[in-house]
Amino acid sequence: MIVNPVRPLRRLSLLATVLLGVALPGAAHADKYAGAFMENGGGARALGMGAAFTAVADDPSTTFWNPAGLAGVTNREVLLMHSEQFGDLIDRDFVSYVQPVGWRLFGGESSGIGVSLIRLGVDDIPFTNHLTDELDVNDDGAVDNDELLRLFDLQDQIRYKSDQELGLLLSYGEQKGAWRVGGSLKFVRQSIGPYSSLGVGADLAVLRPAIWKRLDFGLKLQDVTTTYLSWSTGHNEIITPAIVPGLAWRQPVPRWDMDVTLAGSLEARFDNRGDADQYHSGSMSAIAHAGMELGFSRKVFVRTGFDGGFDAGHFAAGAGFRLDPLTIDYAYAGDALEIDEVTHRISLSVRF
Repeated sequence: MIVNPVRPLRRLSLLATVLLGVALPGAAHADKYAGAFMENGGGARALGMGAAFTAVADDPSTTFWNPAGLAGVTNREVLLMHSEQFGDLIDRDFVSYVQPVGWRLFGGESSGIGVSLIRLGVDDIPFTNHLTDELDVNDDGAVDNDELLRLFDLQDQIRYKSDQELGLLLSYGEQKGAWRVGGSLKFVRQSIGPYSSLGVGADLAVLRPAIWKRLDFGLKLQDVTTTYLSWSTGHNEIITPAIVPGLAWRQPVPRWDMDVTLAGSLEARFDNRGDADQYHSGSMSAIAHAGMELGFSRKVFVRTGFDGGFDAGHFAAGAGFRLDPLTIDYAYAGDALEIDEVTHRISLSVRF
């Protein structure tokens, strides 16, 4: 098979952390980025609002953003999403099914369940572990940065593999008085070339509609149990917990048959990411999300937002159209890597 050398080189720069952890002997995986493929959640609507969705949580993507939102589900609904990030560099898919149920775990007033699957795929990842002897010109047993540059002369010997990462979420939410509570049990499988991992973890969440006037409050405790990933190489990783509080203000404008939603959230972690995240101090780091949605006659929607996350390019926008039982949403995110590649996400949901 003939490989375009430009595309693998782009992948080489983007996936440097993965390659150094997997392709070169003796390197260790960076635990603080374990399971990062799940961090963007699902749904074009959420991305168009800058991923500020913790307190909005009212469509099938709530299984990821805040499973407590399932307590408000009134119909069965399926959401299908496809995303191409950085052009065709990364393909990402999200599928979610939600429905109300007649039983209650905590004796509340209403409840709902959801099942979701997150998939991320990257092709043409260069593996170089078989080239260690040729790269290690000073015979010190390690490949340093200068020696790594020799890969440009050995491109015809690089082996290209694919990365497939899957996350399965089983979610439940229940209305208990004025509060909604919920959680997700997560199963993770990753495979990179001949290597693979399995893991299990959990999220917990609460949602309080109208905590003050039209202000909704949401809180997600992500990977609250610490999610463990066991690799076939014998190496183990952990996904450390994250705290994601959020607020959303919903304002109807009857004069124009319009609804305005303003939302914000903060994704806080304690795994020493440093300046890889937007704000950082010591071992703590945080990413801010802000978004707005304008709905016209509950049929046409325009969105914009800010996402402090690395691959969102800080700016997002989107639009949607609803013709019951069908809803179509589109979102755009900017060129975070400055390689003239952007992120496009489209989702389709059907109520029945």
